[in-house]
Amino acid sequence: MLGAFAASYLFEGGALWLYLYRDVVHWYIFAALAAHLLAGLSFLLLTAPKPRALPGMAFYYPRIAALLTLCMPLLGLFGISMTLFAARVLMHRYGLAQEYREKAYSGREFEIDLPSDITEFLYEEVDIHPITDILDGDDMEKKRGAVNLLRRIGSAEAVGLLRKSLSDTNAEVRFYAHTALTRLEEDYARATDKARFRAERYDSPKAHAELASVYRNYARSGLPEPGMQERSMHLACEHWKAAIARDEGNKDYLIRLAQACIESKNFSEALGIYRDMIADPEFELEARMGICQIFFETGDFRSLFQEVEQLQSRPALQSVDPFKTLMYHFWMEHTLDDTLRVPGHADEAGHAFA
Repeated sequence: MLGAFAASYLFEGGALWLYLYRDVVHWYIFAALAAHLLAGLSFLLLTAPKPRALPGMAFYYPRIAALLTLCMPLLGLFGISMTLFAARVLMHRYGLAQEYREKAYSGREFEIDLPSDITEFLYEEVDIHPITDILDGDDMEKKRGAVNLLRRIGSAEAVGLLRKSLSDTNAEVRFYAHTALTRLEEDYARATDKARFRAERYDSPKAHAELASVYRNYARSGLPEPGMQERSMHLACEHWKAAIARDEGNKDYLIRLAQACIESKNFSEALGIYRDMIADPEFELEARMGICQIFFETGDFRSLFQEVEQLQSRPALQSVDPFKTLMYHFWMEHTLDDTLRVPGHADEAGHAFA
């Protein structure tokens, strides 16, 4: 195409020279007309579509350039050149695949429905045997249904049972378990791709928060290896920070960032966030329960004991998080000494306090 433009400019320039010096050359009209025709035909002679290729821009553009060059001497060639240059510089490829990706990834539906507790789901869905008993049994129909059910659940407990099924004595069960794990990985890959696209395109707090949630869900799903799990939690924290930077007044994002920091073992950053949020009455319960969780995770039972005493001495607190509310009522109804005297934990607790 570049060679066709070069030849066309040479012929068109020759035709212009013949016109300007028409007094010197008496046969200029025929030579100028021939040069002008060759300028237009050069697009057809020097370009050719690939064999058996479908017609595209490489097929139509040379013909349009030839037509404009013949109909509008010099102006047509200059105009088509500027059009092609602008298209190359200012425009980018945008095909049907990109258009489909744009529409599909810009939709409102986004969240992955992953139950947090497999036991609750099983009590609702399975009314014959616990799913572990089904997998340990010999009934192939039930085992196949159990594997499919675990794929639908998709929680960390479900993934653990699917991994256990990979060593089943029956080849069919192993195949179904491997297929279920593969499809779960594909679901998360699509969700991550979609969330990343939205975050890069819109760069909004909600888009970064959605991407952070996907990374966190994947890290907690039991699917990735330890290294990838750590990286996913790190990316979750980074995108929660990006969401907070774009919406600094959103305390819910701060709470989620603190929880992600705990799960990624970044306890000092999480503790700092919770300490700063204690003064907010709306999030005081979440902040104090988060501090208790940090002390428990790090084994600092002395600080945990002091924090629980402060919690019990304060007026009743409220939270919209049912899990935090349940834990709060647990600490309100039991002293820490009673909790540590639970059979099987006394030695560990006693050793921690020693």
